Amino acid sequence: MKFNLFIKYRTGGTEKIAKNSNEDFELTLVEKNDNNLILKMNAHKPLEVLEFYMRRKYDFAQNARFLANGFQSWSDTKEFTKEEKMPNLGLIGHSPFGMFFGMKYVGDYTFVKPERKAGTFHSHSFAYVRTGEEYDFVGSLNDRTGYTVIYADMNRGEMRYGKDLEGKTIEGEYELINLFFAKGGYDEVFDAYFAALNIQPLSDSKIKGYTSWYNYYKDISEDIILRDLESIAALDNYKDYLNTFQVDDGFQTAVGDWFSIDSEKFPHGMKPIADAIHDKGLKAGLWLAPFGAQRVSKVAAEHPDWLVKGAGGKPIMVGHNWAGFYALDIYNEGARQYIKDVFHEVLDVWGFDLVKLDFLYAASVVPMHGKTRGEIAYDSIELLRECVGDKLIIGCGVQQMPCFGKVNYMRVGADMHLGWAHDFKRKRMHREDVSTPNALHNTIYRRGLCGRAFLCDPDVFLLRRTNILYAPEQQKLLGKFIKLFGDVLFMSDNVADYDAQQLAAFHDILAEDEHAVTAIDEQGSVLTIDYTENGEAKQMKFDVWTGEIYKF
Repeated sequence: MKFNLFIKYRTGGTEKIAKNSNEDFELTLVEKNDNNLILKMNAHKPLEVLEFYMRRKYDFAQNARFLANGFQSWSDTKEFTKEEKMPNLGLIGHSPFGMFFGMKYVGDYTFVKPERKAGTFHSHSFAYVRTGEEYDFVGSLNDRTGYTVIYADMNRGEMRYGKDLEGKTIEGEYELINLFFAKGGYDEVFDAYFAALNIQPLSDSKIKGYTSWYNYYKDISEDIILRDLESIAALDNYKDYLNTFQVDDGFQTAVGDWFSIDSEKFPHGMKPIADAIHDKGLKAGLWLAPFGAQRVSKVAAEHPDWLVKGAGGKPIMVGHNWAGFYALDIYNEGARQYIKDVFHEVLDVWGFDLVKLDFLYAASVVPMHGKTRGEIAYDSIELLRECVGDKLIIGCGVQQMPCFGKVNYMRVGADMHLGWAHDFKRKRMHREDVSTPNALHNTIYRRGLCGRAFLCDPDVFLLRRTNILYAPEQQKLLGKFIKLFGDVLFMSDNVADYDAQQLAAFHDILAEDEHAVTAIDEQGSVLTIDYTENGEAKQMKFDVWTGEIYKF
């Protein structure tokens, strides 16, 4: 392959631009074989790389599609055609409101320039160009040094491979980029990529059950949790098809104050909840945002030195949830010990078996301590794995590649909405906002990670008739969709309210059928999914944006 190099860097207080080795550094391009390319820099003096990419010509066929893998779990991910335009931070995210709450930190908006034209896209860690059934794949073999960003300009006919190296001072030898290339069928290229990464998933069994979030949100209580648990236990032979019961956000007085349980909601604390779940023969799960500290939390007020700081040396808010929250600096010894103490309490004292760890992007929103965002993300996930030991992790709101082989289960899409439409307000927030269409797209186009990097969580199915905007047929289709693509099959309903039809759909979604997706086609907004179920060929066809069902 022929590449043109571009490096913008600073050394000795002077900014420079180079396209090859010079008196400040030497570049070495290593092509190990047809599949692997590594570019190394040997810096003769300390320097900061401000911008770097390798550019090559690329002949995009007229019917080519580019997979743009989003920055983190919730970031929209899909194949794009030349006529489409990539979304960006919305008007609300750009507004004074969004800036105050740090919405720009939820995605890659602080270090990736937005695409302004149709036919121009970017992807994180891996991407492919699909022409018919031929996949031309490229993926990073090392994002620990910094995030790899892959750009496609289908108008100019070029691809660029860049690296976010902000915050790193390079001295001596440093690996700028390490790329893997493959061509072939879908499973063929993903199998080859993960063989090159030498990564295996930590778990091989699905988890099925309940999470409290998508019915009650933060308005949970001991009474609600125990009631819904008893409803599940009243089902015939429930342990044959259910294995997990997870309590979500709302048990604590503030995000970050994990030892401060809301005594009005949970007067007996959390250990009796875990015990009650275990008494029913189920794994007990608990939601945490271990790197978050709500703006009004005691931990933020009492330990401002624990918080991630911005350029001005003041703590920065990294999202608008819970009326604004900060992030813990994982390199601060006090914060680090606090995180470890929280997991000891949750896992060893309260007795939970699984933790859903959310908003994990927060740890690495800015470069700090001489580390790139990618280095910090890897360090943060390794800290969590150390804290959790051999118990189970569902990752959420987090960059995908640092979690390869480190978490058991991974949310691969946005939160499901309680209705299908991606409304006016949602479109003006950011690419990571709540969205059923984005959840579906992400699940489809990240399916290559399932069973290779981790087991995938496409989010919940919901069958109740109250507090919901889906039509019953849409609920059944979403349940079937999640069964086809998911390894985490959770719902948030009180099953005691199900009628016979709802209960039949519930059992059908959770049944251990033999199924496989055989073909996926997207024309405009219409998705067609061909699959087999117990040897029988089937198809679902629906509008991904409106929820209109054509065949199911």
